[in-house]
Amino acid sequence: MPNRAMEFHDSTFGGFDQDGADGADLTLRFSAAYIHESEGKPGLDAGVDWIQEVRLNFQDASITGAMSQLPCYLWDGQLSLGDESMQMVPIPLEFTGKVKLKLVENGEVDGAIEVTAAHVQMELRGEPKSFEKFPGLR
Repeated sequence: MPNRAMEFHDSTFGGFDQDGADGADLTLRFSAAYIHESEGKPGLDAGVDWIQEVRLNFQDASITGAMSQLPCYLWDGQLSLGDESMQMVPIPLEFTGKVKLKLVENGEVDGAIEVTAAHVQMELRGEPKSFEKFPGLR
């Protein structure tokens, strides 16, 4: 099975929802997440790309910062799972432990949000669209 990962850069972030009695359940909505698929390392080796709706669901979470407007295109992002930091989010994703996520907006006035949580799970939604071949970077 090919390897898949979500790239924050060029993805569209639509916002977030907080649930639970104390607001500690958090869902980040990506209306057009940029997905890479490759037999090698996604985003680095040749493969295919597409966009798809994605939800990142966090438990025991807190969020700080703000974006200047929503929806927005992302310039950058970084996810830390335990002691491992990554630019690409592996698919599938479900992790319990120390989670930290930072998203940076692409705009004239950059905004950023940071999420810390004890659990994260990715949910792919809808059908993939806009398939294109990716020649690879190496």
